[in-house]
Amino acid sequence: MNRRTIALILALTVTLALGASAATAESAAPKAAETDPATAETAAPDTKREGTVLAAAESAAGTETAAPDAAGTLSFGNIGPRMIANYYPLLALQESIDDVEGHDYEARLENLRRRINEASAGQWGMYSLYSAMGQGMLGSMMLQSTQSGVNTLRQQFDDVQDGTAQKNDADKLREYRSAQNAAVMGGESLYIQILGYQAQDAAATRGLAKLDRAIRELELRRELGQVSELTVSQLRNTRTQTASQQQTLRTGIDAMLLTLKSMVGAELGEPLTLEALPKVTAEQLEAMDLDADLARAKENSYALYDAKKQIDDFRKGTYKDVTGQLGTSDKIFEVSQVKHALKALQLNYEDKAQSFELNFRTLYAQVGDAAQTLSAKRAALAQQEKEYAASALKFEQGNISANALADAKDALADAKDAVTGAERDLFSKYRTYTWAVDCGILNG
Repeated sequence: MNRRTIALILALTVTLALGASAATAESAAPKAAETDPATAETAAPDTKREGTVLAAAESAAGTETAAPDAAGTLSFGNIGPRMIANYYPLLALQESIDDVEGHDYEARLENLRRRINEASAGQWGMYSLYSAMGQGMLGSMMLQSTQSGVNTLRQQFDDVQDGTAQKNDADKLREYRSAQNAAVMGGESLYIQILGYQAQDAAATRGLAKLDRAIRELELRRELGQVSELTVSQLRNTRTQTASQQQTLRTGIDAMLLTLKSMVGAELGEPLTLEALPKVTAEQLEAMDLDADLARAKENSYALYDAKKQIDDFRKGTYKDVTGQLGTSDKIFEVSQVKHALKALQLNYEDKAQSFELNFRTLYAQVGDAAQTLSAKRAALAQQEKEYAASALKFEQGNISANALADAKDALADAKDAVTGAERDLFSKYRTYTWAVDCGILNG
């Protein structure tokens, strides 16, 4: 997310923490080789739909149809709705959105018309009073001092009447909703990261069990004089260090879970179980269209829209004012300055557009690579299942030890973890891709 979006979210968070009220504002991926259609089970909902910028509640995968979470659980599809309903920075942001959406421009016109008439009448009444007292000069000075306020009201009236105020409000809504979407995207990313760390925790537990088996074996061999006490001590130290690393990992997971709980409105002191991620289907991968999706992503990008808006605003404001006042050498110098400033804004836009396209194309390729990696991991798992079956048969025949069978079982578990990890990586890449297409949000 860009710096302005991050700043907006952080500002809302700080405002809430200080107890202030919410500020009122007017406002075809490369097709995976041999992609297994079996991934259709618990498929990731297709988030593509018509329209431009979507609100977070509408864009989060599956949020419009996801069933409510059971107590103490959280599903991926419910992250968006629960954040919008419970996350304080988003609640504060929603107040600003509701304020802008509730603007009654007809009523505002009438109110401004009344205030302008009252202010004008008051001005001339005051001037007449001073004139009648023989202090016309003082009356003129007072008239001039209050004129700026009347001019401000008239400018506001003109802005509503010619649609400028409505356009500004639409721009604010777009910015607010982009920040809303970026926050939900951050919650989804945190959810996926936690699942990844939890998988590492499970692998660490298997690793400790394997070390325990090895320690018991070495202790027996030490009693037989085959290994030294130092060798046993070294392996015990390895286990101690591994257990310590696992505890650090679990502390990190707990901290991340606390953050996620605060974002979705779960009880901080209660456990929260994260459900498995949806699967990306072969149909969803087939539906990816680089050129069409890139065009849609650019259209929905607030960062690109804002960069273009800066050019338009500069043209209508400073550039127009300066270039319309030619004559003196000073003015010619100013014209040269504003032309350079305009060119800089145009180059800034081109840079953002190029970077956006570069990152989007890279992401498109990453989705395809993640899909082929998943296919390879599944093939490896199928082979590992055969090897485990062979080890189990050998164990029944008395040809291998229980420890050897346990090692084969761990190898099978690692292969299953590799598949789950590849599925998680594919979903993460694909989900990031859909955020880019639907909402124009693209990290990097």
